[in-house]
Amino acid sequence: MGLPKTDIVKVITQEAVNEISDIAYEEKHEKGAVLFREGDSAKYFYILVEGKVLLTVGEAATSRYEVTQPGESFGWSSAVGRDFYSGTAECLVPTTVLKLDKLDLERVFDKHPRSGKVFYRLLAEALGQRWIDL
Repeated sequence: MGLPKTDIVKVITQEAVNEISDIAYEEKHEKGAVLFREGDSAKYFYILVEGKVLLTVGEAATSRYEVTQPGESFGWSSAVGRDFYSGTAECLVPTTVLKLDKLDLERVFDKHPRSGKVFYRLLAEALGQRWIDL
């Protein structure tokens, strides 16, 4: 399965891209499907293939962000060492995502440390921008 053309995929090694593609599972979800809830165990990292996902934080969902761009990632808690998701992800329309197990992703980056460094730097930049957007 190929990964969407994102900034991350453009700058990590092709070998790492291939290994990430090998561990990614494509999932299709209907409108209203909840991919994870705030407080759930953070086991997976997601990449949007198509559709739209609403991310909310807090019981009143006062912080909201829509994942709309193919290749945009979410479920970051799994990739940054948190045990639980800090928000909820709900599909606003029929949606397709790539789902990556955090332990499998860690193994890829243990094997390809330069690619891991670039991945986490770009992830930090995206997280910072998302907070600004909120």
